[in-house]
Amino acid sequence: METLKFLDMPKVRFAIEIRTFTGTETGLNSHGCDDVDFTVATNPGEPRVSMAKIASGGELSRIMLAIKCAQAKKSGTGTIVFDEIDTGVSGGTSERIGIKLKELSQTAQVICVTHSPQISAQADTHLLIEKMEIEGRAESFVRELQPEERVSEIARMIGGIDITDKQISAAREMLKI
Repeated sequence: METLKFLDMPKVRFAIEIRTFTGTETGLNSHGCDDVDFTVATNPGEPRVSMAKIASGGELSRIMLAIKCAQAKKSGTGTIVFDEIDTGVSGGTSERIGIKLKELSQTAQVICVTHSPQISAQADTHLLIEKMEIEGRAESFVRELQPEERVSEIARMIGGIDITDKQISAAREMLKI
């Protein structure tokens, strides 16, 4: 709950409901013997409802991050991979996600695929994934960006095709260089 509050969900209520099959119900099957439901109330005054029914993409991203953070603290997870944990969020919330990922990286290796400059700027290492067509086939390549390349990439993420001096300046400010 602390993590969700930090991630701009100050009034969220979250619970995990577990119902064990008993009596005339089917009992043990290929999915186990429990029905587990994550329930959430994202707005004050609303009842908790199954997360699958009401949570937006941005809410799901933040709830997933909060669960992964709690799990990593308990289990000592070595590596955690996030693929677009920034879905449905931007601005200050993206920066808060980046800060939380940076905090998590103190106890586990964090690999994060993101399109958010706020999250990328928090990383210790910035890898760029590029696709190229070689002999009629698409191939992907990953390479570590050097400091000036990071500035250019963050500026591109901020602004798009035509990079301006202001975007480069903003990228430098985000990277604190």
